[in-house]
Amino acid sequence: MMKSTQLMSIDDIASIDGVISASLITRGGEYLEGTIPPDTRRDTFSAMSAIILGAAERSAIELNDSLLKVSVGFDSSLLMIFGLDSQCLMAVIGPPEADIDKIIETTRVWKGNGIKH
Repeated sequence: MMKSTQLMSIDDIASIDGVISASLITRGGEYLEGTIPPDTRRDTFSAMSAIILGAAERSAIELNDSLLKVSVGFDSSLLMIFGLDSQCLMAVIGPPEADIDKIIETTRVWKGNGIKH
């Protein structure tokens, strides 16, 4: 796996072992950059990712708890959605056995280093 200090762009996130695609999306659902699987409608994928994260965050508030991540399992892949800051979220697709926590930690370090999209 690539060291997080070497990450310079969203393309570097997509190149992490186990990552099929990685998309930087605004919390309003606008696609900013990254990769999306072929035959996927970018606008729909981005909007639905923002809606899923927003609904999960609202549920966490109702439960008086904090949301760490949202993961949606499919037959052949896993969608991970998590907030990076108050303006952006990341939607990452990997295989079902992907190390979600490692991918999230690496991505947050990348964003925390002040790398701008």
